Amino acid sequence: ANAWCLDGGRTIGWELHDQLNDVEVAPQAVFVQVGGGALATSLALGLGDDVPLVVVQAEGCAPLHRALQAASRVDAPELHWAELMQPWESPHSLADGILDDETYDWISIGRAIERSSGRSVVATESEIVHAHELVNTSGPPTSATGTAGVAGALGEIAAGALDDRPIVVLLSGAAR
Repeated sequence: ANAWCLDGGRTIGWELHDQLNDVEVAPQAVFVQVGGGALATSLALGLGDDVPLVVVQAEGCAPLHRALQAASRVDAPELHWAELMQPWESPHSLADGILDDETYDWISIGRAIERSSGRSVVATESEIVHAHELVNTSGPPTSATGTAGVAGALGEIAAGALDDRPIVVLLSGAAR
């Protein structure tokens, strides 16, 4: 793993944890987009286990989500890596920065999800497009990859999985 990514993601987690405590806000979830997994893993290390971590992948490439579903049916998933984490065939999405055919940090992410009572979600391509348009009309110019966490949150809202308490969504990646 890239040490700069780990330090950056962990620092984001620490800062987020401190700022939420400073304003006494307890969000119901933190959403982060996942490709290879280093950002989510390091964010979880800094954030801690108090807030559910919700990891988001695109429907056109969701090897983490698939592996976590399969891992829930076996003991010691780390011993079944090759069976559970299979490369995704033909990855595709507007959120091209998270099209890793395997999520290399999937065991660490799975543990962080379990410790924080979080979950893995898959955003549809229409949710990814909508989230990208929404963020870019009302916020900083952000890539479709960077807004994929918003897509996951929109899907969870539509499914009735979130209530009216605050959530946090990590935006990353400037639109270029």
